[in-house]
Amino acid sequence: MSGPASWSLRGLQAEDMDALMAVQEAAYGAGFLEPAPVQAQRLRVASDTVWGAWDGARLGAYLMAYRTHAGHVGALHQGFAPEPEGDTLYLHDLAVHPSAAGRGLGPQLVAHALHQARQQGLAGLGLVAVQGSSGFWQRQGFGPAGRLNPDAQAALATYGPGAVVLVRAL
Repeated sequence: MSGPASWSLRGLQAEDMDALMAVQEAAYGAGFLEPAPVQAQRLRVASDTVWGAWDGARLGAYLMAYRTHAGHVGALHQGFAPEPEGDTLYLHDLAVHPSAAGRGLGPQLVAHALHQARQQGLAGLGLVAVQGSSGFWQRQGFGPAGRLNPDAQAALATYGPGAVVLVRAL
């Protein structure tokens, strides 16, 4: 892959499913792979908050998010149910292909999500940090969510040990 100047961001579409699945498979272990039908549903219902970093025709990273309410935690392996009147952008999945690592694509996608959330007048962002990624998210301005409601705790449990909910106010 070429240098950072060649990367561009754009929304993902149904025709990008193969590329999305390839990045997901390369970026995660088996426990975090989410099925293609679930990913396709997410693209359908949240097409305005799913972005990819492209180097020409090659997808290097993606971020899947959706609008919801503060305190919400999306369960692993479940479809999205966006809340058009929600006050929070929930970042469900940020994946970077190992061959694109170190090029700043993750922070670039997070900055794009922050910009979009501000443009929409949202109050904040939320996410579940997995696989030891809390440090990355803290560098992006996220911190611990505090006490979770029972539904959020149940959704968090789907990610396994070590997963933590993080938030960022805008």
